[in-house]
Amino acid sequence: MSDAFLKQREEFSDYSMSRIGVSRDMFDAFNRILAPHVVEVHFRKGDYLQRAGVPASVAYWLYRGVARRGMITKDGSDVTMAFSSEGDSCGSHHDLLAAQDGQPAQEFIIAETPVTAIRVEWATLARLREEHGLMREYYLKVSEHSIRRYSQSCLVRSMTSANCRLAAFREQYPGLEQRISQKSLASFLGITPQYMSTLLRQEQERADG
Repeated sequence: MSDAFLKQREEFSDYSMSRIGVSRDMFDAFNRILAPHVVEVHFRKGDYLQRAGVPASVAYWLYRGVARRGMITKDGSDVTMAFSSEGDSCGSHHDLLAAQDGQPAQEFIIAETPVTAIRVEWATLARLREEHGLMREYYLKVSEHSIRRYSQSCLVRSMTSANCRLAAFREQYPGLEQRISQKSLASFLGITPQYMSTLLRQEQERADG
């Protein structure tokens, strides 16, 4: 798996280094240390990468496909928190940390499309961070990036206009709209699927003049 993993990571090297903010040397060193510990896994559309109510124990990096992270509210509503696609890490950081104390995950992660992912045990990542200063530094960079992504998602959902939220989603996730269901997009925007259809119809009518 090591050689295949390194080739997969190389496909997204520019994307990853730019988004996370790491140098070429750090990116390569991180991959070499991690490579012996990863496993390639495959999920069908609708499969769970992580289930709510069960302690989270693994983190993923997506090589192909789209995954959706969300939670079920007390009233039973399905709320989408974020999406991940090719080249993105995929996991619920606070759920992984909570699992160290035996607490169940609050969020689920589900394959929005067929997914090919790289899986690594969270306990393995923790051990590698203890053994390698570079792994700790890389982890901090990934954590900072995750916080920025979370803040962006919160900003989108805080907008009062659904049209503004839709425009902000398209800016945050360019090209993703065509790959996910309207139901999932509506969940992220905090509107009903019916209203989502209305928004898109009105948008098309304006475009047609």
